[in-house]
Amino acid sequence: MIDSIPIKEEWDLLLPLLGSNAIKDPNDAQKILGVPDSMLELQGSNRDVILWLMEVTVSQRFGDIMRKIKEYMEKCEGPVMMIVIIIREARAYSSPEVTSSAGIWAKTHKTLLNLEEWQHDDDRPVDGLVQSVVPHRWMDRLDITVKVWLRHPDGHFSFDDANNLYGRSAQLTPEPRTGMAGLEAILKRGMVAIRDSIIDFVEKECEHSQEDLRALREWMPPTRIFNWDEIVDRVRKASLRDAHERYKVWHTANGGHR
Repeated sequence: MIDSIPIKEEWDLLLPLLGSNAIKDPNDAQKILGVPDSMLELQGSNRDVILWLMEVTVSQRFGDIMRKIKEYMEKCEGPVMMIVIIIREARAYSSPEVTSSAGIWAKTHKTLLNLEEWQHDDDRPVDGLVQSVVPHRWMDRLDITVKVWLRHPDGHFSFDDANNLYGRSAQLTPEPRTGMAGLEAILKRGMVAIRDSIIDFVEKECEHSQEDLRALREWMPPTRIFNWDEIVDRVRKASLRDAHERYKVWHTANGGHR
């Protein structure tokens, strides 16, 4: 989708989607504001502008992430859209007790199982439980929420906005999904605002004619900005690995060997 934005080669601009890049304080180059999971940045010959920021967080860290996000938005003038994906485990994890089924199992199974050996056909990462062949609740159901905020026309961000023109929330899991129409609509508006920011940058920083800008002005984002099924599938795979990591930590701590 980003590749479809018509940026002329002679403008000498790059529009990369970056992962885990540090954001420096505009007023203090020695200070790092944070390292978001993803950001879209317009890179020119003389300066760069961050256009969107994305964070993926577990619910336990949501407050910390939001404090950092507010600092991004207060000190960085460029971003027009902020996206946060929140992953919450329905029930907090606790390691197996010695007398539990897993504890009894461990007395006769000292060799560490790899992921393929450990997982069970009935495991349902994200949608349900991950219990594995070592009987325990290694990972509960995951609830995935997406929140999106847009910068107001006067330049400020309000994270108090909920389900209005400048803030939307939707639930990806559990099924059925809710709030998706509003989420897609605000993401589309965000991409239009990003397009307008690029136009403004070109007008100020690049040699251009109005004819050069015509294709950019006419560009519209697709109806669907993200493939949510693909994102959920990535979380599903990651959660299975995380559950296996919990098993490995427990196995080693209880006298097992690799």
